[in-house]
Amino acid sequence: MYVVSHGWHVGLVLRRHDLPATSRLAEYAPGPFRYLEVGWGDEDFYPAKRGTIPLALRAAFRSRGPVLQVVGFDDAVIETFPDSKILQIDLSPEGLASLARYIDATYAVDPDGRPIIVAPAAYGVGLFYRARGRYGLLNNSNTWVARGLQVAGCPIDVDAAVTAGAMLHQTARFAHVVRSGPLLRGSDEPAMRCAVPRCSSRGSRDLKRTPYC
Repeated sequence: MYVVSHGWHVGLVLRRHDLPATSRLAEYAPGPFRYLEVGWGDEDFYPAKRGTIPLALRAAFRSRGPVLQVVGFDDAVIETFPDSKILQIDLSPEGLASLARYIDATYAVDPDGRPIIVAPAAYGVGLFYRARGRYGLLNNSNTWVARGLQVAGCPIDVDAAVTAGAMLHQTARFAHVVRSGPLLRGSDEPAMRCAVPRCSSRGSRDLKRTPYC
């Protein structure tokens, strides 16, 4: 999977075939695309064609709620986002499954259990869906991604990932930097690895230690 920078915020890119067959993300994403990019953000700022200071301030301090953006594409990640910093992360099957459950749990759903469509995606082929959670200055799109990586077993401090730069700097310790930037450098061999423990069936005490089992 990949982390892609979009300036102020970052997104997650997953290969569709890596997702569990029962994944809500795979089931409801538009089109049979090879890759799915997912991001979480404020319902007014995130879909806006142009971000403004008033929108940013309202998102930070008086958000009306969050949305989840899902965009599908087939081309290579580095070609789809030619101007973005891109990091590739090796996750275990258990880590990917935990991450998929984390994303699925972010969807707000209607009484029939279906995701609620809000608007077309800001770019490409995709959609915005109503999401769960409380968006704010310290609980934003970057910390949402960081929390997902933590659930997947990656050694990341969510509270220290408020900005996109801080998020990418931490991620570079356990990721391969596909495309670097002025403040982002990576080595051929990451210093750390992501490793989530297997979900256990030996009792609830074990299950509580592994989120989204």
